[in-house]
Amino acid sequence: MVVELGAFGFFGLFWGTFAVLLADLSGALDLSPGPLGLALFVGAAASILAMALLGWTADRLGRRAFLTVWGGVMGVGIALLAFAGGYAALLAALVILYAASGLYDVGINAGAVDLERSSGRRFMAVLHASFSAGGVAGALSAGAMLSAGVDYRAVYLTVLLPLGAVILAVATTRFPSAGGSPEHADKAGWGRLYRNLPLLLIAVIATLGLLSEGEMEHWSGVYLRRTLGLSALLGGSGVAVFYGSMAAGRLGAAWTIRRFGNRRTLMGAGLLTAGGMALALATREPLLVIAGFLLVGLALSAVVPIAFSVAGYLAPGRAGAAISVVTTLGYGGFLLGPVIVGGLAEVFGLRVALGTIAVAGLMMFGLALRLKAS
Repeated sequence: MVVELGAFGFFGLFWGTFAVLLADLSGALDLSPGPLGLALFVGAAASILAMALLGWTADRLGRRAFLTVWGGVMGVGIALLAFAGGYAALLAALVILYAASGLYDVGINAGAVDLERSSGRRFMAVLHASFSAGGVAGALSAGAMLSAGVDYRAVYLTVLLPLGAVILAVATTRFPSAGGSPEHADKAGWGRLYRNLPLLLIAVIATLGLLSEGEMEHWSGVYLRRTLGLSALLGGSGVAVFYGSMAAGRLGAAWTIRRFGNRRTLMGAGLLTAGGMALALATREPLLVIAGFLLVGLALSAVVPIAFSVAGYLAPGRAGAAISVVTTLGYGGFLLGPVIVGGLAEVFGLRVALGTIAVAGLMMFGLALRLKAS
């Protein structure tokens, strides 16, 4: 459990750092949102392809070997990102980094499933809260180091220290057995699930939620620092608030769902996402912008846990396959959302482009109305 918490926490720490440093990286390479969005698209495509082609090897290699290998490759990608001196080098670094991080993500979540199965207890929400807490630490640390005059390249390289510690811990830990693999035994049924309309409905809601998360993680720091002109410390604090509210929301999601049910919680999440983002984009006052980010983080925190729960309910006996449908579509949205913002920002500006998060919130509300009360 401790190693899994560390593995999730590091993953959040890296992406929190990445969100803050993206403004420095794009500034150093003189990239406008369009080329930057294209570079992120290339990375996202590499991640989706890697997960599709190599994700199954998490079972073949075992969790320890799989995470050790792809954690190491992720470290190579981080180092290449730190030293990227041109657009071609940036593309190469992002392909390696995103592909490795996608597979690392597969590995830590597969390990979390094994842990739940072997213990009979539910740890997923706590582990994902660890990811969000890591994001807070990464964003605040990056902002503080930049404010102290540390070069952004050096900040990237400092991330390699906790990554090395995680890889060492993983390599010396005995993971629970993965057990059987019902998803692989039901490939034909897995295909039919893509024609299950209620399942597709909840998968689309999850996709909208993860698309919004991806846009916030990648572009909120750029918006605060390059559009609003805030300092590195304030810009990092805004990103940290988003991650912190996600962590708090995930820890409190179980109570909220028990109190209001899945349908009403998703409806509220959609409205709160739209309202929080509207607040953040309607003003240039830093405290109000950050307050809006906090509301968006709280709202989005419950969407994916609910989607997984509903998916399992909709396909009794095939819960794993149903959740894989939600994951495939959802994480596609998470990876491609930042690319969409980059393209729109090139034409309309970043403030307008981030309005897609408010639109996604309204769409989540509308789709949640079509769910059965639960």
